[in-house]
Amino acid sequence: MVCLSYRGYWTSHDRPSEKGINLDSEAALRWITKLHREKHKDAQAAPITILWGQSIGCGFATNLAAKTQDGDTLAINALVLETPFTNTRAMLEALYPQKWLPYRHLWPFLRNHLDSWANLGSIAAKAHKPEVYIVEAGKDELVPSDHGRLLYQRCKDLHLFAELHTVSGALHNDVMVRRHGKQAIAQSIASAVSRARQSSNDQDALCHPIIANPA
Repeated sequence: MVCLSYRGYWTSHDRPSEKGINLDSEAALRWITKLHREKHKDAQAAPITILWGQSIGCGFATNLAAKTQDGDTLAINALVLETPFTNTRAMLEALYPQKWLPYRHLWPFLRNHLDSWANLGSIAAKAHKPEVYIVEAGKDELVPSDHGRLLYQRCKDLHLFAELHTVSGALHNDVMVRRHGKQAIAQSIASAVSRARQSSNDQDALCHPIIANPA
């Protein structure tokens, strides 16, 4: 497990920004790819790579999955999105629903424009399509209750494999504190690993007859 300390967070310096954090997450994936290829040159099976984001981190997880180029880095097998929102514009409108207030119209001037809705469209166009596991808080006080379901339906419309888990009674930041939240995250990861292994085994079975010299 690699936990990335973005710029401006924990002991990292500089100020956080969407552009900067995108660069940090891309650098992390390149580092993981390099490390794996150096230490596991003779590995028969590809590693299983899962991106896990929480809240605003979901936007950066989908950013990374949407921007990676097939073959340049390790393939991303799954996304675990904990308490995600569709995009920052929708969040601004949810926080300031009053039509007479100017705030809901200022989204072009925001410092970030995280858009998991649009990113899912880019992800669906890739040759290697990661699965999507959404874990929403049943009593989320920050993200509107329909955002998780909207993203789930978006995945279904794009023919992306997706699962939606709702943690009953959980607030935005305590999904992982609750037992059912931990179970939902663990179940999502276990399901992603199991399905990725099965897919890999199926591909090996299909390719095996035409391999002349496995060495």
